[in-house]
Amino acid sequence: MTRRQVRSAIIGLVLGTGVALTSVALGTALLLGLAVAGTVVVVGRATADVEPEVGHERRVRRDGVRGEVQDLAWSLVGRDGRVGERALRRLRDAGVTRMARHGVALADPADAPRARELLGDRAYVTLTRMSHPLPSVADARHTIGALERLGSNSPETP
Repeated sequence: MTRRQVRSAIIGLVLGTGVALTSVALGTALLLGLAVAGTVVVVGRATADVEPEVGHERRVRRDGVRGEVQDLAWSLVGRDGRVGERALRRLRDAGVTRMARHGVALADPADAPRARELLGDRAYVTLTRMSHPLPSVADARHTIGALERLGSNSPETP
């Protein structure tokens, strides 16, 4: 207990004693004094120390790293067994970044043969599709696997 709480409890007891002296029954006066003292202690305790906020560490992730692809995997399922547009957009962003690290521009038709070689036809079509229907969850899962196998760093050149 802090000094303030002890002082408040004493004030409550003195108040209870004062009420007892003003012709209120002794039991009622003591009960009233204890109630006031208890209330003061509880209110003083509740507002005395503010809980410190727990600081959450924010990890800064580089674009295209494995964790980004893993974060994407849990949010893929959309309606009708198809991937949602938001998830597909994130998958494309991760794919563009990964491919750029290998020196391939995914949007450039001239780099299409190299992109197909690195990713495979199915993953390439999933990443470059710009119209409906949206790809299936299986196609997205395959693409995520292809991007993971590709890695986030460029290959070593001989």
